[in-house]
Amino acid sequence: MAETKRSIETNVDRLSQSAHEAVDKAASYAERVSAKGERLMEMQEDWFDTAREYVREKPLQALGIALAAGYLLHMITRR
Repeated sequence: MAETKRSIETNVDRLSQSAHEAVDKAASYAERVSAKGERLMEMQEDWFDTAREYVREKPLQALGIALAAGYLLHMITRR
């Protein structure tokens, strides 16, 4: 009886340790995903800022690029 009790306690301890490790790994993964998401948002803001600056500095070129991109998109998707 005592041996069975020790065996059960050992198994419970192992399962508990495994559960703790899994939770720690999940938390670590969530932190990394969150950090990458924040970096992507910062990159997006930087790109928008760069695009705004370009349009302010060269409005006619920006308009020409937009028209060319729209035309190419139209040509690709019209079929």
